[in-house]
Amino acid sequence: MGFASEECGADASGEVVKICVGRVCRSASTTGGDTLDKEKATRMLETAREHVGDNVYVPWAFDDVDVRVFLRQYLWTIYVAGFRNSVVEKHINAISRAFHDLDLERIVAMESIDARTLPIRHQRKANAFLRGCKMIHAEGWLAFKERVSERGRAALQELPYMGPATSQHMALALGIEDTEKADTWIKQCATACLASVDQMVTFLSREHGLTRQQVDGYLWQFCRDNQRIP
Repeated sequence: MGFASEECGADASGEVVKICVGRVCRSASTTGGDTLDKEKATRMLETAREHVGDNVYVPWAFDDVDVRVFLRQYLWTIYVAGFRNSVVEKHINAISRAFHDLDLERIVAMESIDARTLPIRHQRKANAFLRGCKMIHAEGWLAFKERVSERGRAALQELPYMGPATSQHMALALGIEDTEKADTWIKQCATACLASVDQMVTFLSREHGLTRQQVDGYLWQFCRDNQRIP
């Protein structure tokens, strides 16, 4: 089943988002409102939880993240942006080896990286990762980590290739912030219940006593496994 959505205005400022499901369109305030189909949202979550069970994805605790773990997630987030997970999963180890198995000291000794030698030949992504590593090294890993702990996504967005969506992905995966990743599947779930992603996740987390990450994890894992929304 396909869903088409069209946005009007900026949801960060609480403006109106136009949600279209099939031929039915309604306007939803992203700061609240009564357009959310709560029964539909709850049914989707219950279906997803029944399918996933106890195998829901659990992110890192940021206190436990070392520099290699951080760099691997940074590399993954850069390369998966705009690419299928399956493609990046196939090649991420080879790309990591090209960056000296994510040894920061050896990476910063690199003057450049030729993406033509990599399985994913995307020069801008390769350059961004190399520049980001040099920035982290120049600041010092522990100082950088402390700043990320204090400033969250704002600090992540100072790294190359980190915008609002990619920094949110990093914050979720590394346990920096209790958030969700508004990817295609989660957006389709929200559209199906006539809501923005924030509206849907906020309702489900509060109603069912879950973290935002857990709501995201259940819905996303069901969608990935079944290639459809619940």
